[in-house]
Amino acid sequence: MRFALSVLRTLSALMISVTLLMFGNSMFSTLLALRANIENYPNEMVGLMASGYFFGFALGTFRSGPLINRIGHIRTFAALSAIAAASAMMVLIFQDPWAWVVLRAIMGAASAGLFVVVESWLNNRATNNSRGILLSIYIMIGYMASAVGQQAIKFGDPASFGLFLLVGIVLVLSLVPVSLTKATHPDPVDKPLLNIRTLFSVSPTAVVGCLVAGLISSSWWGLGPVYAQELGLTVAQISGFMTAGLLGGMLLQIPIGRLSDRQDRRLVLFGVAACLGIPALMLVLSSMMPSWTLPVSAAVFFGLSSTLYPLSIAYANDYLDPGDVVAASGGFVLVFGVGAVVGPLAASAAMRFAGPQGMFMFAMGAAVLLVGFIAWRSRVRQWAPVVEKEPYILQPETPSAIGDLDPRAEVDEYYDDGPDILETPAPEAAPNKSFSFWLGRSGAADDDGDVAHDSSEAEAAPDSEETTAKTPGHD
Repeated sequence: MRFALSVLRTLSALMISVTLLMFGNSMFSTLLALRANIENYPNEMVGLMASGYFFGFALGTFRSGPLINRIGHIRTFAALSAIAAASAMMVLIFQDPWAWVVLRAIMGAASAGLFVVVESWLNNRATNNSRGILLSIYIMIGYMASAVGQQAIKFGDPASFGLFLLVGIVLVLSLVPVSLTKATHPDPVDKPLLNIRTLFSVSPTAVVGCLVAGLISSSWWGLGPVYAQELGLTVAQISGFMTAGLLGGMLLQIPIGRLSDRQDRRLVLFGVAACLGIPALMLVLSSMMPSWTLPVSAAVFFGLSSTLYPLSIAYANDYLDPGDVVAASGGFVLVFGVGAVVGPLAASAAMRFAGPQGMFMFAMGAAVLLVGFIAWRSRVRQWAPVVEKEPYILQPETPSAIGDLDPRAEVDEYYDDGPDILETPAPEAAPNKSFSFWLGRSGAADDDGDVAHDSSEAEAAPDSEETTAKTPGHD
């Protein structure tokens, strides 16, 4: 805990900017969907706006590196924050749905670049010993800021201009702490390697899992508010509905991740995808259910769906060498982005034929696709035993450059001198308790709660579970 507070103090400027950025980004995604519905834009157009955002996000993730390397992290963050703020407020000027699609794509590209700046900056300032806890802090800040952003919607009217101006103000203010920091510029950003064919040969299950995660997550963010609005919920109830989903995502990641470290990771992914159908079905039948089941179902639905991406990444990393983790993360982000572009379009089409419940019917169909694929792959390849598995690592609900922060990745020990350098404790000084898992440290916990950092200390796996882990082409 002392080290966590030290991280927050040392990187306070960057963390404050991250908080404001995620607050504004989360608030705007729901606000725009509500405003589009008020303007009587069809659900297909609302879905296209969401797809535009994720299309821009995917482009920004892979094209922002050259800009950062040319002008530096601080200037890039300032420029992209201003672009994101302008895109949010220009919605008030251009009352045309196609203009909103373009503005949403521009904001997506700017947001991706901002996250690349933040995550590469954090990666550069972290050591191997602090990488896990830094990632955990970053993820928790993201969830909490996003939840507060959803709650802020109920303090205004989406039909007026006040909430849009608030989003613009918050996004502009996010550049102030970073612009005023005394920190030095981090090292250049590496270009990710995008070889989907190689990733598919390593783990087809992980690739399909990332694709389905993109389909479901983008549908939730793009059309979840529309679903709630068409059910007749008030603005305050809609903000509560979306906030419940974020809280579910924050609470379920660690328990499910810990379970996947102890059990067959692919079986856990299968179980999550199968169980996803239960809250989805409850949301489909929401008109026949008690009112209290709506936020509960939302929390369980998004909580489970938010683990699909990190579970898929963790399963792929069981078969990757540490030096390939960062390069592979770019490919998985691209696969997620493809699903995220298609998801809102397909979900909005389902809503046209089946009403607001069509969104969760689509989600159920995507989950069934993943369940069927895993069932088929289970007949082809055995799972990696616990002794050979890599630990589950927290991931944000919308991935970008997060692979650079993965504690499993091989990184240089060198990082710049400057006032924001982290003074990390020695590895042997860290408490060897199960709580270290909750802080994102590497190592799979055993039954007594201790963390095994070396596979030689773990019990040998049964002969029936032997596999060629970390060897491509055996999925």
